Amino acid sequence: MGYPATPVRRLTPQELQRYDEDGVVMLRGAIDRNWLEMVEEGLEQARSDPSMIGRFMSRKVEGYKMDIFLWKRLDVLRDLIYYGPFAHWARDLMRSEEVRFFYDQMFVKEPGTDAPTPWHQDLSFWPIRGEQITSFWIPLDPVNKDNSGLLYVKGSHKWPQRFKALSPDYVAAIIDEEMDDIPDINANLDKYELLHWDMEPGDFLAFHPLTLHGSYGNLSRTRRRRALALRWTGDDVTYQPTAKRMPVHFRHDSQIGGPLRGGAFPIILPHHDPAERLQRAQPESPSSCKLVGSALHNAVSAARLGLGGTSSAIPRQTWGDPRAQPSAERRQERQP
Repeated sequence: MGYPATPVRRLTPQELQRYDEDGVVMLRGAIDRNWLEMVEEGLEQARSDPSMIGRFMSRKVEGYKMDIFLWKRLDVLRDLIYYGPFAHWARDLMRSEEVRFFYDQMFVKEPGTDAPTPWHQDLSFWPIRGEQITSFWIPLDPVNKDNSGLLYVKGSHKWPQRFKALSPDYVAAIIDEEMDDIPDINANLDKYELLHWDMEPGDFLAFHPLTLHGSYGNLSRTRRRRALALRWTGDDVTYQPTAKRMPVHFRHDSQIGGPLRGGAFPIILPHHDPAERLQRAQPESPSSCKLVGSALHNAVSAARLGLGGTSSAIPRQTWGDPRAQPSAERRQERQP
């Protein structure tokens, strides 16, 4: 049985320190062309043949395409996760013995798609809790701030607040009114230090799930912005679902309060689990009942917010022209 490939390079002590202190690090030229081509093949398949979940997620904004759990139906992305070098980098960043794959997510903003991604913390969306979690954001096109490259609030993963989960279309089902409101970062730039990078295919971002991040719409008329996110978990992560967190529509063996287990969250390091691999041998589709249940839950949540008068209190964020260069924003030099 094969194991994840050895990375073309390991993370340096300086990169690990930057990740710990800033909550994000950009790794330049780390992804070998072979793995990058597998990412592109998977994204193009998903873009041309979206899942039912993907069609729901992409329903509101023309030109903005999202989809999740692609690896469950696309073999090229399954192989990327099991055999690519990414789990090694995740283990180093999380300082974890065990590395499990959580899920993948496609983000495509076609040229001229004026659809900002609101500032958010990823962990607010997820039915898991723990410190040993990391995400990789892998672009397939040259990106900068103008065509929706990601921006991060430096050091925000160390803040005590846990913010409401605001998706690009403000899905009501995952907005927990008991959580803190996200500050309007762009309207108060003197209070924050923002980090962003000009990136090329082969670069990728690694970031903590509590680091506030977002992006402008794609104002380029010629360049699309395609990216794949891969999320990883380590030893201390537990399954903590609630009605206000992302549902998982695939089979797994995790118990509430216990560690992640089963085919939806396969272990990659230190070794694969044959039973989990066998479960993935046959592509699995989310059950129609679960999908209908999620859609109804979202509709009911939206109605409750509206009837309770709180929908108007959910703050919409300020996203202006990304070509402005405020003094509080710092573009990072490409790291060695």
